[in-house]
Amino acid sequence: MTTVVGQWVLADYPELRLLRASLRQAVDTEWPGSSDDDDDDDDDVADRMAIVATELATNALRHARSPAVVRLSRAKNAFVVDVADDKPLAVPDSDPAKPPGTGGRGLEITRRLASDTGWYVTGGHKHVWARFSVPHRGRRWHAPRIAVRSLDRLVQRLRRIRG
Repeated sequence: MTTVVGQWVLADYPELRLLRASLRQAVDTEWPGSSDDDDDDDDDVADRMAIVATELATNALRHARSPAVVRLSRAKNAFVVDVADDKPLAVPDSDPAKPPGTGGRGLEITRRLASDTGWYVTGGHKHVWARFSVPHRGRRWHAPRIAVRSLDRLVQRLRRIRG
């Protein structure tokens, strides 16, 4: 089961920049601590999601020539980026034989950065999606705090036992 945590409708390429920033903010809200400086794995997942959302939205804008609808959904241990366009008969495909710099690498980039990818058609729209597994955030164990007086007594008792 997933819950939609963000949705953007993009009509033109300049809106891609706003998508990246807003998507990152939605990830930070849903997955607190994902942008902390001390956790590179968290930043990596959020960065990969932003890159993939941009690539898929660019494909939708370029090939469908209609607004792209980008949805970010959250499951227990994953995020899903889903990009829809109004061209259901256009099969998403990549051409790895294309020379570098000529475009056509968005789906290949998506496959490499996401945990899983796919596409489907529903209600006259094509949806291309990418799933991103996120590390489980369990509760961190913290050592109990001991008052200084209690610590002094503990040290004295340990010395008696040892000595």
